[in-house]
Parts: sequence; structure tokens; C-alpha cells
Amino acid sequence: MSDSILFPTPQELAALSERVGGLVFARYSFPAADLAGAKKMAVQIAAGQTLGFVPEHVAIYANYVGRVQAFDFANTRGVATIAFPFLIFGNDVAGLLTILFGKTSFAPGLRLETVHGDDNYLSKLKGPKFGMDGIRKLVRKNDDGRNGGGATRPLLMAILKPGIGPSDDPLALQFGKLVSAGTDLVKDDETRIDLSLADAEARLQKVLKAGQGSGMYVMHLSGPAFELKARALKLQQAGAQAFLFCPYTYGISLLQALCEDPEIKVPIFAHPAFTGVMGQGPSSIAMEIVLGTFMRWAGCDGVLFPSPYGSIALSTEEAQAIHHALCRPEGKLKMSASIPSAGIMPEFVEKIRKDFGVDVVVNAGTGMARTGGGVEDGAKAFLREIDCHYK
Repeated sequence: MSDSILFPTPQELAALSERVGGLVFARYSFPAADLAGAKKMAVQIAAGQTLGFVPEHVAIYANYVGRVQAFDFANTRGVATIAFPFLIFGNDVAGLLTILFGKTSFAPGLRLETVHGDDNYLSKLKGPKFGMDGIRKLVRKNDDGRNGGGATRPLLMAILKPGIGPSDDPLALQFGKLVSAGTDLVKDDETRIDLSLADAEARLQKVLKAGQGSGMYVMHLSGPAFELKARALKLQQAGAQAFLFCPYTYGISLLQALCEDPEIKVPIFAHPAFTGVMGQGPSSIAMEIVLGTFMRWAGCDGVLFPSPYGSIALSTEEAQAIHHALCRPEGKLKMSASIPSAGIMPEFVEKIRKDFGVDVVVNAGTGMARTGGGVEDGAKAFLREIDCHYK
């Protein structure tokens, strides 16, 4: 395969993007002995993750093979940015993940660092239906009087804990206390798995009755994959206001299908369950891709991710990178609600403001009940801190 195809000029990349409907650029880092080794690995990724090998005759493959936009070497590590044509994966975010990190995931020491799409690609994505501003409107958090957009304070979310038990009554009672104290959203714990639709419907009715029209209940959408859409529609008809979903245990393709389904008319929030194994080990993916870019591209309205403050924590830099991927300008995509979670206490609200700004959801689980009183006192303590630091 000639270098003129594998190593295009910027003008050739632009022309390729127009021909194939867009490009996705992925930056990798990997062990390398020298610059020649870095170049070799770049070629292996570009050709191996698209055509599967390097053919002798390339003319008929010109619109399908990956391109090496750049490569470099320093301190025993190579880096390469590869351009992947839209024709290969289309709008399927799960298919894109297979292309970007399929066989390469077995290469020791290889890390997928960043992913971004050009304008041609981004214009084809639907993205979140509601996003941060849409969720603000739904919970009527419009501090500036303009029904959501440009709000000057974050939303407050709580978690129903313990998530499992012999009765739903304590959860409903807890929900009522939280929303009466001013909590905007209250979600199920991801460990609450509904073995039947009847179980989910029963909890939904008790929680909604306890809330008396206040707050947004984000209920866990769980069950067999082939039942999930039907469950979602029945729960929505019964009054469900939003869903929590675990995309990396059920699958990103299923997430995207639910988010893009026109019959599902409530926000969908992504939980980070299982993703810890993807960001570490012999080969890995940066969390800003796993919980930021891909979740937004798949259409998630809000995304939970480990905060920098708890025992199960990301670094501040990693958490901020996820937040940036969810909120930065990206074509016409709405920004997803950024929800740093785990270890959140009232005294951390000032750090949240400094680290994440206003486009954020303050999400507290056990921290809501560890403020010297019950969950009502916890909610009020958080709201006092929000009022103090988001004037």
C-alpha cells in the first residue's frame, strides 16, 4: 500500500471526508523502540482495524482504509492519530468502538487516548434528546427566568439507598422527603434490578405518590434485553419521568437504540457500571471516551462518572476530561448533563464549582444521609452550599 494513501496531506483528508461522509480521528499511544517502530504500529492500526491487512492493490479500497494523520516517538512510547472513514461504521457507535479498539485491545500497553469527529461526521449524529438544558426545563430549574437555558446553579440529585430490600415503602418515603426538601432529581441505585415489569411498576407508583408531583424520579431500566423497549414504554405510560441505564453491561448499541427511539420521550441517564476495567490494564481506553464522547454520541442525556472526591475516584484531570467531552461545543449536539458521583458531601460543593462549573448535577448518595440528620437535613445542607457557592 503506497504511502500516498496511508499518509495523506490535510487537503487529501478533507477530500476523503467529503467522499465518505466524514471522518473520526483516534489518537493512540503504545510502546515503541524508535520512530520507525511508531510508524509501523500506526500502519498496523490504520490498515488492520479497517481492511484487516495491507493489500497490494489499493485503488478499490481507497475509501475504506484508515489513514495515518500523524505519528511520533518519545521516551519509549509512540503516538499516532488515525482517521477512520464513516463508510465503515456509519451512525453505529458500537460499531465504531469495534473499529477503534477491536483487535488492538489485545496489544500490550496500547491506549486509546482521544476520539473526535469532523463536522461531516458529527452532523449525522442525533445526540441527546434533552441534554443538560432540557433536563433543567423538565425539573423547572430556571434560575434566570428563561425556562432552563443559562441557569446559574447546578441541579441536585440524590440516590435511593439501600437500593434493595423486602419493601418499596422505605424508598418511596425517602423520595418524598428528598423532593419536599428541594432535591431536583432522585435516582435508583444501579444494584436495584427489577426481576419483572410488575416489580418496577409497583415501585414507580409508590414513589410517584410519595413525591406528590415534585422532583424527577430516575428509575433503573433493567431486565432481559429483548424486553427493555417494551418495559420502557409501559413504564413511561405509567408515569416514568426518566431512566437510568447501564450501557457497558447491556451494550452501547442497545443504549443508542433506546436514546434514538422516537417513542421513548423521557431522558436517559448512563451509569458507569463495569467501565473501571476499560480504563486500566495492559491495554485501555481513556475514560473521557468511555464515559464522555461515546455516551454523548450515543444520545445519553446525562452521564454519571466517578468524582475526584470519593474512595472510588478518578483523578481531577480525568474527571474534568469526561466533563469537557460531555459539555464542549461539538457540531449541533446538545451537551449531556455531567454528573460526577461517589463521595459527594456538602462541603465538596465549592470544589465542584471550581472543577466543573455550573453545567453539572451534584449527585449525592450516602452523603445525603451523613450530615447529622436524615435525608431531608442532608438535602437542605447541600442546597445551602449550592446557594452559597453559586450566587
